[in-house]
Amino acid sequence: MSDQALSQFIDAVIQRHEIATGLKRQVDHQGIVAYGNELGFAFTLAEWNDYVKHDFEGLSSLLQTQVQASSPQHWSWAFRQISPWRAMLMDGAGDGQS
Repeated sequence: MSDQALSQFIDAVIQRHEIATGLKRQVDHQGIVAYGNELGFAFTLAEWNDYVKHDFEGLSSLLQTQVQASSPQHWSWAFRQISPWRAMLMDGAGDGQS
């Protein structure tokens, strides 16, 4: 089941430093999905997009603005895309714009 694979991937990023480190190189949603697939987590871009959309809709307007303003070139961009990963960022991660 791919929803399960997506949940497992999200958890693996949180639990395994080497997987989280690889996430830093991702600059778009397709890259995040491809990275997860390369690691053996079989989920689709559509499933990822649905998860991101649902997560985004639950954010305050301030957080939505911050997520949208983050630069894909910043190492923290991928972590800012969903709440479970955003929670991993320490205060020193900056705003993700530079």
